[in-house]
Amino acid sequence: MILVTGGLGMIGAHAARALAGLGHEVVVTAHRRIEVASFLAGRVAVEPLDVTGRDAFLALAGRHDISDIVHLAGSLPDEDPVCFVRTEMTGLLNALDAARTRGVRRFAVASSIGVYAGRTETRWHEELALPAAELPHLIVAFKKAVEPLTTHSLRGSGIQPVVLRIGTIWGPRRPGITVLPHPLLHQRRAPRSGAAAAARRRRR
Repeated sequence: MILVTGGLGMIGAHAARALAGLGHEVVVTAHRRIEVASFLAGRVAVEPLDVTGRDAFLALAGRHDISDIVHLAGSLPDEDPVCFVRTEMTGLLNALDAARTRGVRRFAVASSIGVYAGRTETRWHEELALPAAELPHLIVAFKKAVEPLTTHSLRGSGIQPVVLRIGTIWGPRRPGITVLPHPLLHQRRAPRSGAAAAARRRRR
């Protein structure tokens, strides 16, 4: 069974649907969002969980035969950046702790395409070194830190780390974003150039 944290959010729900569509058993966690999308109803198990609670996280992982974890749960920063980083870091460490305790096969975690900020290439790819550049947003800064924290935390455990450098997302279940026709939700967008991406982020 695959555990998807934040599995009722827009990205998490579609990730859970894709995994279920491939024949996997999926359990998703719900915290602030409790409404289950119609396309997930009856296809996934739903567990209430605040990922910042270590004991609750480990207990949930113990109730299910978890083989893989996809950690997509997250929050938005407010006026206190330290509080945001503490919350996100606590959730990440608890997810990593659960992965190591359960001995899962893979641990996938959400990063951001924003980690490429500062690169001038017109196409970004995994082999590019990440630049030491000023980052446009606190979320991007944390996501960039997530990558080495995850890989180093799992080193020697036998668990395969998978970093998901997620780009800008359009679609249903994200407040304030225009819903595009269904076929467009499945098209891959070519990476923007570093300059274009930075300009777009400044306009947000």
